Amino acid sequence: MDSENNIKNENYLSDEFINTIWIFFRTKLSDRTQKEYFAVIKNFSKLTERDPLKINREAVSKYTDYIKEKLESGRLSYTTAQMRISVMRTICEYIRFIMNEKGYEYFNYFNDISLPDIDKTIKEEMLPTVNELNYILEQAKNDNNDMAFIIFSLIIKCGLTSSEISSLNVEYIMLDINNNFCISFPSKKGVTRIIKLPDDISDLIDSYISTNAIYEGALFYNKRKTRLKVRDAERILNKYIKRGIENKKIQKHFTMQSMRHAAIQYMLKGGASEEAVADYTGITTKWMPRYRRIVNSSLLSDAADYNIIEIRSKNMH
Repeated sequence: MDSENNIKNENYLSDEFINTIWIFFRTKLSDRTQKEYFAVIKNFSKLTERDPLKINREAVSKYTDYIKEKLESGRLSYTTAQMRISVMRTICEYIRFIMNEKGYEYFNYFNDISLPDIDKTIKEEMLPTVNELNYILEQAKNDNNDMAFIIFSLIIKCGLTSSEISSLNVEYIMLDINNNFCISFPSKKGVTRIIKLPDDISDLIDSYISTNAIYEGALFYNKRKTRLKVRDAERILNKYIKRGIENKKIQKHFTMQSMRHAAIQYMLKGGASEEAVADYTGITTKWMPRYRRIVNSSLLSDAADYNIIEIRSKNMH
């Protein structure tokens, strides 16, 4: 590989590394993965001027600070940053194993490195506002687009994900023991998720099912009369966002995921606890701290009853 020769010419990697360490990975990795790994090694060695066989705490700290700086400045994605640290950790762990087998000490300093969850932080300015969400709903209603209206409502009021919207079957909609409409998703890994539907959403879905005579299978269909896919739902949303931007009613583009984040924000603002919202929206409580920068809540109650967005019309044409 040309990249290998370039590094060797810069005297950052030793023949020992190339012939005893890297040769092992070359036999185990695909061509594409080899290139990705070697690019990471090259970047590390050039920055620290060290062979991975001779790393020290200072070199690893320098490289980690470099990664964090690029991450915080937005010049590197969180996934790529994680990948680079993981590659160096893997390389050095193999070196540690080989060295220990030969009776030499070698410390893998990358085992002590972790990255902050920077891209897991939700910025309020990136979320759609209440007015922007209401505009999307109003436009779908004015277009008599019942499906779009319900999809947007399920995300805004219930915090459903786009994949949950796509996979939703009419059989999943049922009454609980208190005669409340709910969605019962199939069990995954032994865990069943049941979502209580607010009254306004219940009325919308009941009318939609009756009007369209949907008795089984997918609740939502695309123009090809097949199950609505995630990309189909995103196209519908993008159409209304584009209209809103053109009419100066929407200031920024947002996704269905952004709408879901906004839904969680509004549940918390409405008074539901983090535990209730996490359970209702199907996420683990460890992710809830990312919403604390937006809202702080301590009251216990059903998350379904505490979303501050009110669906303005229950009667669809």
